[in-house]
Amino acid sequence: MDERWTPVVAELRERFAADTDIVEVEAYLSSQGYDRRQIGEILSLLYRDTVSSRSWVDTAGTRNVPLRVQGPHERGRFTAEAWGYLVLMHASGTVNQTDFEQLVERALVHVDGRIGLAEIRAVAEQSGFDDGAVGGERPLIH
Repeated sequence: MDERWTPVVAELRERFAADTDIVEVEAYLSSQGYDRRQIGEILSLLYRDTVSSRSWVDTAGTRNVPLRVQGPHERGRFTAEAWGYLVLMHASGTVNQTDFEQLVERALVHVDGRIGLAEIRAVAEQSGFDDGAVGGERPLIH
């Protein structure tokens, strides 16, 4: 653990229950004067023990796909349905890891507030990803 954040993380563990919404923790840190980068570092350390790094098998059962979990800055923005939609697109082969990350970034930048299923579908469609197309069937956009 980064030694400079050890006391802050310890304080947060005492102040907040483990199931506290990350938005509350982020708001508290912001009120204490931490900037976005610092908050991201602190939240990463605070929640690192709750993030799984295990792999899972895709729906066809043919290959292991690394499970991409939300970072602290993403947890408060994506609804479970929207995140599940992205994971399903990746698992089905509709998007590769790079495309997945680009969709996440575009959604974070272009959608204000919570990102729901309708919003992430719109971002995916605008980016040229059809959720009915699989792998190489995706249309080429210039």
